[in-house]
Amino acid sequence: MANGLSKGAQISIGASLVTALLGWYAWTNLQQGMAYEYYQTLDEFMAQGASLDGKSLRVHGYVASNSIDRNLEAKQVRFSVQNDPTHSGIATGRTLDVLYLGLETPDLFKDGAEVVVEGTLQYHETETVFLADNLMAKCPSKFEAQAEGGAPVAQGGVNL
Repeated sequence: MANGLSKGAQISIGASLVTALLGWYAWTNLQQGMAYEYYQTLDEFMAQGASLDGKSLRVHGYVASNSIDRNLEAKQVRFSVQNDPTHSGIATGRTLDVLYLGLETPDLFKDGAEVVVEGTLQYHETETVFLADNLMAKCPSKFEAQAEGGAPVAQGGVNL
């Protein structure tokens, strides 16, 4: 024993150090308020109303058709999110106006895309806007439509 500590003491000190670091990591993430919070659907979000003011939020929805407006000079993207997919045939209900500060959107971001936006709700004199600091787009389903014979057609593929 060159350093004076037994093997058991060394293991105990190492395990204590790992436990302390994991505890510190968990505590600091819980302090941020959103570390382990899942997203809300647009309907759940709208039902909570003014109680969401100033909180960090994560909202799930679908990009409304023809709502994407890229402002290159201001380096921002404005769009609307709706609760149901645009191709579902369900009439568009309430929408949430989103302002994303940045032009670098995910490759999958387009009309009808399934998205999750993270940010805060901002109230202005004439409108309420969701100020998004993070935008995530979900990968579309592997099979987008059914062929006439009932066999699925792969997106981007050829139906033979």
